[in-house]
Amino acid sequence: MTERTVPVGTDPASSASTPFTDAHAAWHAEVEAARTAPYGPLSPTAMHWLSGEPRRLPGLPGIWSADGEGLVTVELEPGDGVSRGGEAVSGTIELGPLTGMAGTALAWGEVQLDIAARSGGIIVRPRDPNAPARTDYTGTRTFAPREEWRVTARFTPHARAGVEVPSAAGADRTQHYDSSGIAEFEVDGETVALTLFGSAEAGDLRAIFADATGGELTFPAARNVSVDPVDDTTVVIDFNRATNPPCAYSDSATCPFPPPENRLRIRVEAGELRPGVEPPA
Repeated sequence: MTERTVPVGTDPASSASTPFTDAHAAWHAEVEAARTAPYGPLSPTAMHWLSGEPRRLPGLPGIWSADGEGLVTVELEPGDGVSRGGEAVSGTIELGPLTGMAGTALAWGEVQLDIAARSGGIIVRPRDPNAPARTDYTGTRTFAPREEWRVTARFTPHARAGVEVPSAAGADRTQHYDSSGIAEFEVDGETVALTLFGSAEAGDLRAIFADATGGELTFPAARNVSVDPVDDTTVVIDFNRATNPPCAYSDSATCPFPPPENRLRIRVEAGELRPGVEPPA
C-alpha cells in the first residue's frame, strides 16, 4: 500500500498569520488528509452498475448480480482471494438487501470492493490505494480566506422529504435528500437563498451549490459547504470552507449536484478551487 502525506502548500500564502487564517489552514489540512486517505475519494478506479443478469465485472473477481430489492449475489471461487471481515469467502455470497444509501464492502488483497445502493441501483466500486489519481495527487488550492465570506443567514424552516437532485452517477439518475429549510443572506445588495439539506438535530446541515466562478476558478458541477445553526432562525455559512465533491477528482463518483435554486448567479470567491487551478492574485 502506498502511504500518502498531505501535500504542502495547498493554500495560498497569507501576508500575516491570524487565528482566522490559521484555523482555515488547519481545516484544509484535514480535508486533504481525508481526500488522500488510502480508501478515500482519490482511490476509486471504476464503477460498475449491477443488473439482474449475472456477469463478470472487468478486472474483478466473481460473477455479480442484484435483484430489484437490492439483494446482491456474487459467485466466488476459493482462489479469488476475497475476504469479508478478515475471513476468506467463496461460493455464493449474498449482500444486503441494500437500499437508500446503504453499502457494504469486501476485500480483495489491498483493493476494497465497495458495494452500495445509489440512485435506485447498485454499484460495485473498487478502491485501490495505488490508484494513479491518489499516487499522483499534488493538492487542491483555495482562495485566500476572507472573514466577509463567513456569512450569517436567516433560516426559514421548510421541511421537505426526498428532494430530488441531479447526480454525477449519470444523466438518467437522481438522488433524494431531506431538506429542513432555506438560508437567506445578502451579497452586494442581492438576496441569495439556498436550500439546505440535512438537519441541525442530526448535525449534518449543509448546502450543495454552484456559482458564477464555476469553470473559470471553481468546479462547475457542485461544491459543498457545512452550515452551522446558531438558533431556530439563524445559521452561519463559512464559504471559506466550501469543498469540492469527489466527482471533481474521479469519474467513479456518484455525487449529488445542486438543485436549480442553488445554482447561484453571484460569484462565491471562497473555498476550494477547481483541481489544478492556482489562486487568483
